[in-house]
Amino acid sequence: MSASPLDPLPELEPDPGRSAVEVRPADSDGGDAVSAAVAFLLRSTQARPQTEAELRDKLGNRQVPADVAERALDRARSLGAADDAAFARAWVADRGVKRGYANARLRDELRRRRVPDALIETSLAAVGERDEHATATQLASKRAASMPSRLEPPAVARRLQGYLVRRGYGPALAQRVAIDVSGLDRYRSWD
Repeated sequence: MSASPLDPLPELEPDPGRSAVEVRPADSDGGDAVSAAVAFLLRSTQARPQTEAELRDKLGNRQVPADVAERALDRARSLGAADDAAFARAWVADRGVKRGYANARLRDELRRRRVPDALIETSLAAVGERDEHATATQLASKRAASMPSRLEPPAVARRLQGYLVRRGYGPALAQRVAIDVSGLDRYRSWD
């Protein structure tokens, strides 16, 4: 009976003084090193999803030879543990749809994690066109409701604009939404 990729990993006990993925001289094909590297990658991705570039960096930090690292990444890909497309889709769903981040911020975050541009655009297109003005207005309204009532509309507008810009919305859109939600336009008309 073969082990499923969903089965819990066996506990590995590393030899004292040796990295868990160190190549042993008796391994002419590096099989033990590849298995240890794959086990390391599976443990790493159980903690949180990671891009292939992040996993490659982790193996490099552990001084895994490049050929062993590539074979381990190939195996991790076949097990579904290293999948940049799935990572990008999950990232956009969580941070874009649930948290309301703008596409510009999502694109920047995924690029910093070295996800290929084609996968970034595909994952952004998969969630469909979002009305950024409506999303920004919804976020700003929710945020404004949690602000102290003693704040004057100019202070509320400044805070909301900063909040929206940090979420990746453009400064002009953030300013328009902040003015609308804070009531700053009505406040100024009383002067």
